[in-house]
Amino acid sequence: MTLAALKSKCLVRTIELGRSIVFALRFCGRPIRIHSSSWVAYRSVVRVCGGGTITIGRNCAIHPFSMLLTYGGDIRIGDNCSVNPFSIIYGMGGTVIGDGVRIAAHTVIVSANHNLATDELPLYLAGVTKKGIQIDDNVWIGAGVRILDGVRIGKNTIIGAGSVVNKSLPANATAVGVPAKAIKLRDPEGTNARRE
Repeated sequence: MTLAALKSKCLVRTIELGRSIVFALRFCGRPIRIHSSSWVAYRSVVRVCGGGTITIGRNCAIHPFSMLLTYGGDIRIGDNCSVNPFSIIYGMGGTVIGDGVRIAAHTVIVSANHNLATDELPLYLAGVTKKGIQIDDNVWIGAGVRILDGVRIGKNTIIGAGSVVNKSLPANATAVGVPAKAIKLRDPEGTNARRE
């Protein structure tokens, strides 16, 4: 091993140790686990409220002004993911995000839904349903996307900017619109694209 490679390896380990200490102090006593190779901006909000846990895997980037809020549920983010500025991820019904997921700015992921109100029962007393959200590996979520409760997004899916996802999407799809619809399916090798 060359001296330059040794210095580089030592620097990486020093940075990871520093991050571990910062995370331990910032999230002391809370059920929040963040791998030391991940970066969580100081101006991001990572908060357990009403119970639940937050787990962030290796080599993730949680950018400034993004929010991760449990509200009684769990948020699990895999390895090599990014959550960009002004994105909000709620964990009420459970939110599971796979590896290699890219979440663009201003995206909102809501894993709960209000029950309908009646004349006798106002909305704020009607309660909520919590089905949860599952986002599989290597998903690219465009800017301003809204993902609603009860949705599963398959591997390698691309969701266009401004889309509202209220139903599950298959793997290898390109989806756009309000509500989001798969407009193209790709085979896993990336050839022979099929339009819907």
